[in-house]
Amino acid sequence: MKKSIKKLLGIISLVLLTWPSISSAQLTNLKGATPELLQGGSIYSIIGTIIQTLLGFVGVLFIVLVIYGGFTWMTAGGDSGKVQKAKDTIIKATIGIVIIMASYAIVYTIINQITLES
Repeated sequence: MKKSIKKLLGIISLVLLTWPSISSAQLTNLKGATPELLQGGSIYSIIGTIIQTLLGFVGVLFIVLVIYGGFTWMTAGGDSGKVQKAKDTIIKATIGIVIIMASYAIVYTIINQITLES
């Protein structure tokens, strides 16, 4: 029963994560890597795009962990060990996202202060 629920949740998650990419690919004009497209920005903008993408994945991972913790808590059936594991999962996910967002905010603020002074 647990394996089938995990497989079902995995399939649903995969579909939900890939659906926007598939549907947006139908709307764009795919030209390939032409020289005009490759000269789109500086190294700073490329790094910024990579960081934004990684933060998006972190946000998705946070949501998945909170949902997993909530699901584990709901299906614990009164087992105090499972309830504690679910609480720990939710708390650790929340602490992780707070640390990541705080570090991003600190670095962003420092970089803005440095670039404003020069």
